[in-house]
Amino acid sequence: MTHCAAREPMAEENRRRWYDPTFKMMAVKVLPGEHYVSRDPHEMVVTVLGSCVAACVWDPVRRIGGMNHFMLPESNEQDGLPVTRSRRYGNYAMEALLNDILRRGGQRDRLEIKVFGGANVLTAMGANGGSLAIGERNAGFVRRYLSEEQLAITAEDLGGLHPRRIHFFPQTGKVVRLFLRKGFEQAVLSRENSYRRQLWETRVEGEVELFE
Repeated sequence: MTHCAAREPMAEENRRRWYDPTFKMMAVKVLPGEHYVSRDPHEMVVTVLGSCVAACVWDPVRRIGGMNHFMLPESNEQDGLPVTRSRRYGNYAMEALLNDILRRGGQRDRLEIKVFGGANVLTAMGANGGSLAIGERNAGFVRRYLSEEQLAITAEDLGGLHPRRIHFFPQTGKVVRLFLRKGFEQAVLSRENSYRRQLWETRVEGEVELFE
């Protein structure tokens, strides 16, 4: 039992970080509610998006960049959610990523921002029983948020009907976007629903300092 338990963290790490033979570098996977920042020239950041949105933020002088992945447009202080759980919302996810890059030497007026996702492959039932186009709301949110923060979008690929896989290279700012083959929609939808349930049900202990 002890030997098996010792292997479990390594197995989890291998699922989140691996060597990609196509791009010939290490890949780091970002899941909903997470972000990752790096300046390693031998590392790329990868995520799969359905209705979710990811922002890729890069400072071309410091050559540092990061990617986030959020599931819902926005929350506010009145929601009473622990910070860890509320990171699934776009406003917290954007603040966390931007603050992390700035803490590491990035400069706000140099940032190049590319946004992806927001496909209408996932719908959720609203309180009134109506269908909410979560993908459209996520896409609208990220455009509005960046406009209000006076941060320009360098490139975007939002909306549509099909899931995407995003490869972001934080040392160069390059992004490779791949549409997933037809038939992947249900798998991505199921995965996003699973993450959504997990984020709601996971018990959060202690407090997390998100902002400076």
